[in-house]
Amino acid sequence: MGAARRYAGEIARRPWYQLEDRHTGLLFGRLAAAVVVALGAALVPPATLTVDVPVAVAACGAAGAAHVALWLLPRRWPRRLRLAVDLSLIVDAAWATALADAAGGPGSPMAGLFVVTALWAALGYSARTGVKAAVLASLGFLFLVWYADGGRLWSAASLGRLAFFWGILAAAVAGAAAGERELRIRAERLAVLHRAARELLAAAGADPMLAAARAAGEKLLPDWRVAVRLGPAPDEVRLTRVGSEGLVVVPVSADGRAMGAIECRRPLIAGQARHRIRLREVAALETLAAGLGSALWRADLMERIAHQSLTDGLTGLGNRRAFDEELARRLAEARRSGAPLALCLLDIDRFKSYNDTFGHRAGDHALAAVAAAVAGACRAGDVAARYGGEELAVLLPGTALSDAVEVAERIRAAVAGTPVEHRRVTVSAGVAATAGDHSAELLIEAADRALYDAKSGGRDRVVAGRTDAAEASPA
Repeated sequence: MGAARRYAGEIARRPWYQLEDRHTGLLFGRLAAAVVVALGAALVPPATLTVDVPVAVAACGAAGAAHVALWLLPRRWPRRLRLAVDLSLIVDAAWATALADAAGGPGSPMAGLFVVTALWAALGYSARTGVKAAVLASLGFLFLVWYADGGRLWSAASLGRLAFFWGILAAAVAGAAAGERELRIRAERLAVLHRAARELLAAAGADPMLAAARAAGEKLLPDWRVAVRLGPAPDEVRLTRVGSEGLVVVPVSADGRAMGAIECRRPLIAGQARHRIRLREVAALETLAAGLGSALWRADLMERIAHQSLTDGLTGLGNRRAFDEELARRLAEARRSGAPLALCLLDIDRFKSYNDTFGHRAGDHALAAVAAAVAGACRAGDVAARYGGEELAVLLPGTALSDAVEVAERIRAAVAGTPVEHRRVTVSAGVAATAGDHSAELLIEAADRALYDAKSGGRDRVVAGRTDAAEASPA
């Protein structure tokens, strides 16, 4: 929560950082202008431009020093940033006025620096504070107009100069506003995509991923109806018409495999064959679709890895780890509900002799055939696993000992009737049951003891065991 709150606060303060960046960037432009003007005043021949060089150089030096100080001010006191920006505009006006006076008055070429200060005023602020920038930047120009006309501020010439200045300022502010709007839209779009990427990474399944992608799509296209689905998808983005609606379909794919699509719909304007959508909006949807496809592919990969870690590669049944986890879970359920739980352990008869006689390759085929027969004879809720070597185990939830013996007998008969290469293969089975009042070790021990008795009694049979450590009895 703390990190999310700090992130939200950073997003909210971003315009402040943008103002700070502008202030820093304009500092170097102002210093470069001061150096250029000072060198020009000192090096241009007097016949070309009559300038009071010491005054011009001093004005440039003072302006440069003032701007450096105003750049350092918010670094020491961050809350004084706006004050520093405001004072910078006043320094610009004073600097331009001093240079114009040093060059012989407002009619000199130096007066053109007020156009530069107007541009700096537009760039120094955002469009939302452009009025304030215009007022501050105009103070110096008003003084120059008043000075040029001998104190007559509202003469035709003065008003013309002022109108020209404000025209330049308005054009600069309009251009800056258009650029800022585009940058703001891009920043908002990137924020939506970034938030969606984080939610996709944190999602635990396909449904939360689809919900996160749909929410992000609705923010990227607020006037559209957005749906995200799994299944077949086109190879590329499609812009079509469905009835009275425009339809944009963006495919979702990963690793060269189609996974679904993001579909956006919006009513068509009368007379249009299809709805117009900007390329940048389509690009944003493609980025979202790529993130969703990657998240779905990763989730599918993790699911397959988890499945493989619990599956025996030869038989396709659960492995020993899967059996242990399932037994612990089923025992806990039996303790809570009091329902019985039975365990059947099976061992392939004379399997070592089969391997030694016909080879391990034939033994693997036989083991896989036996596992398939066991799985086919199990009921819907039963859980079959490879217990180890040629031993198999079947958990029978909700099954009493007598019923478990019948299931085990059906499994034994299914294996005996399964055609296996070279010779007939059979299994011996030991069955035990509990109502949840025994440990997993005791249940396994009882079934294993019954299995030993089945093999000792002639094999190819089922023996029921007892969890109270009493002697096993034939089925």
